[in-house]
Amino acid sequence: MALIGIQLDRKNPEFTSADFTFWMPQYKNYVATPDGKTAFDNLYEIANNKIFKSIYGSDWKLAMSLCIAHYLTLIANQVQAPAGDTLQGIAGGATHGVLASATIGGFSKSYDLRMTMVDENEALFWNQTSYGAELMALLKTKAVPSILVVTSNPVPGAIDGDWPPQPPKPNLPWFMR
Repeated sequence: MALIGIQLDRKNPEFTSADFTFWMPQYKNYVATPDGKTAFDNLYEIANNKIFKSIYGSDWKLAMSLCIAHYLTLIANQVQAPAGDTLQGIAGGATHGVLASATIGGFSKSYDLRMTMVDENEALFWNQTSYGAELMALLKTKAVPSILVVTSNPVPGAIDGDWPPQPPKPNLPWFMR
């Protein structure tokens, strides 16, 4: 059985910390620190393998920034660093939905996240931060190719990467080829 799908261009242009801090200026001081540079470098590699220019087009730098900010926020929430000029102090990024109910006595409130986030299983990880939720909303505006063809007949060239197959050469004498 042969499986044939659309191949994505996974080659991205250069993306720097200056690109990141243009979209996320709240991270500028943190990314300038040695810890911030290390975090950016490591998270850039993750983001660059998940966010592709071929899908996001002109929004690619924003998408890369949202992805990196999402991971930085998750890390900050785990580290529980003190407030100030640290990642925790500037991360923000909590998820907020539409206020669904409120109670004054004893102070209580609840939010309906389904009205402001992508309500799909694939988005659960990203819905943990406002940056991830925004990234998923941005992805919904893009036409992501998702065609898969399953055939029981082998397709010439599909397995060895020579797809689409080239038309056969005309039957010419050897000295004219």
